Amino acid sequence: MRFVIGVDPHPTTHTAAALDENGRVVDTLRVENTEEGSGALLAWAERFPGRRWAVEGASNPFVAPWVAELLAGGEEVADVPPSLTAQYRSRRGAKKNDRVDAQNAARALLANPDLPAHAPSSHRRRLQVLSRTRKRLARQLKANRMAAKDLPEGSEEREIVGEVAACLAERVRALDALSGELVKEVMPEVLEICGVGPVLGAVILAEVGDVSRFAGADRFAGYCGGPVDRSSGKSSRVRVNPGGNRTMNWVLHMIAQVRLRIDPRSKALVERKMGEGKTLRAALRVLKTYIARELYRTLKTLHRSRSPGPVAA
Repeated sequence: MRFVIGVDPHPTTHTAAALDENGRVVDTLRVENTEEGSGALLAWAERFPGRRWAVEGASNPFVAPWVAELLAGGEEVADVPPSLTAQYRSRRGAKKNDRVDAQNAARALLANPDLPAHAPSSHRRRLQVLSRTRKRLARQLKANRMAAKDLPEGSEEREIVGEVAACLAERVRALDALSGELVKEVMPEVLEICGVGPVLGAVILAEVGDVSRFAGADRFAGYCGGPVDRSSGKSSRVRVNPGGNRTMNWVLHMIAQVRLRIDPRSKALVERKMGEGKTLRAALRVLKTYIARELYRTLKTLHRSRSPGPVAA
């Protein structure tokens, strides 16, 4: 029998739940986020052969060193997005605590066994910090600009908020420049993809990591939030994959918007789909799926070109 161990990590503690292949909770454990606690968690896990770890937010800095130890020891680790565990929590009631979250992380992996293996790297972690910091500052910038519009023209309050917005805009531009530098250092060819600039390039490399962890273009498209069928009876609906990466879905949307302005093929595809009776939204989903598959093939080719070939005898 194979087991899945779900882990809900926190800066001070880690909570684990072991589930069998039928989804039955076998045991749970809570340890301190210390070297001794990590050792106790590994010793406890030895009871469960054929185990696979489902770690919620495996790239978070407070759990990344321990996850690296797991990978170095040959353990199989999947990074479960918090949005996916939240789905299982909503299905099973509103109750929420660390044990429930650990169990839901395990259930998410049991229900989605094709989740890609976690593949961390120093470059990826740096890109994640950079892209997510830029995202937070950009949100603050937008909020300040909107707040300034609601204040009286010429007022001291509007002037102060405007100064804050100007400072944020300067810092966002600085992060954009850093993104471009790091992308050029890691994989500059990404910037040659139509619709991809430094900001989107940094997000792609940060979220995707090692593209070889995906079994194929369809799996990659699903990871990017590719459309899934939600039909029932006479009702036929398609929606974004709720278990996908929301950030990568945003990336595809932004690339699609750029291509609709500058790429004749993308324009023709959307127009053709709308001519077939699809709505603009549905036609954009088709375009985003094409972009996801193209992105997968490009990243796969770049990965192969960088991988060391067989050593000659």
